[in-house]
Amino acid sequence: MFFGKKWKIRLAAACFLPALFFAGAADCFAHSGGKSVSVMCWNMETFFDAVFDGNEYKEFSSSRSGWCESKYRVRLERAASVIKKIGCDVVVLEEMEKSGQLRDISNQLSATFSRKSVYRHGFFAAEEGASIGCGILSRYPILSARVHSIKVGGRKGRFQPSLRPILQVTLDVGGKKIDVFVNHWKSKSGNSAESEQWRDRQERQLAFLMGKSVSSGVPALACGDFNRSIEEFEKRDGDGSGPNVVLKGGLSVYSPWYGDDGKLCAVGSYWYKGAWEYIDNFFSAGGISISDFAPCTAGEWADASFRPRRYRMHPGSGYSDHLPIACKVLIL
Repeated sequence: MFFGKKWKIRLAAACFLPALFFAGAADCFAHSGGKSVSVMCWNMETFFDAVFDGNEYKEFSSSRSGWCESKYRVRLERAASVIKKIGCDVVVLEEMEKSGQLRDISNQLSATFSRKSVYRHGFFAAEEGASIGCGILSRYPILSARVHSIKVGGRKGRFQPSLRPILQVTLDVGGKKIDVFVNHWKSKSGNSAESEQWRDRQERQLAFLMGKSVSSGVPALACGDFNRSIEEFEKRDGDGSGPNVVLKGGLSVYSPWYGDDGKLCAVGSYWYKGAWEYIDNFFSAGGISISDFAPCTAGEWADASFRPRRYRMHPGSGYSDHLPIACKVLIL
């Protein structure tokens, strides 16, 4: 476990959630000597708890917001219902405020799952003083976790964004290791052209980290909200089965958004200004392959047109402005 102070990162939950969770990971499927693990990734849209710490977004901290414990519990129950219905072994979550919410979700689910299906392992990371961070829940042991941050400098008055770190978690899936990289890149709010340089830096950082894992013999899976649609990444020609994207920094990876014919899926993960965006991604490199990928639309969190039902505080309706995405990863 790496808790390096040089990153100035607020860490919590370590690798293992409290002892109330049942021991035992889910059975993994064998495929010609490989191991298969299902992974879900979801931006939960500003998932705050009911304790006011001063770092909440204005729509939650306003005296007229009406945000309270009962509303949090409703959102918590809905989040757990989505995770249970999709049913993946590993769950990656963005825009969560605290590590305690990972415990809350696991507790919510623990009474409804069989013993081997409980999410016993988890990790959360956020920048010091940040409003939101990223977390991961897993039915498989977490061997280690690292947090990689980009140092942001600049003179007073110059553009200084708040960059969220990349969370690297090494999982043990039936005796095989896999490095999962959790991302939530700089948003395009405000001046998107100006913020592009920071997403470029985050893309190069991810390419370096994934390449380092692969060179050490550990396959790499990146996921999260990249705030950069898949069409904005450099596309590489291929036969549909191998790397089809080149990250800045030169690492070739595979994205399941493209079909064998090279065309994008009809449904994206984020609906914006009347069109689909593909900003929630999986990228794989090394000895793994991705199959059964899809944005998850078969649930109450999506409307009849497969668009996400975003959360609306005052009526207390909806789930998130992002659809979850899920896939199966075969570790060779």
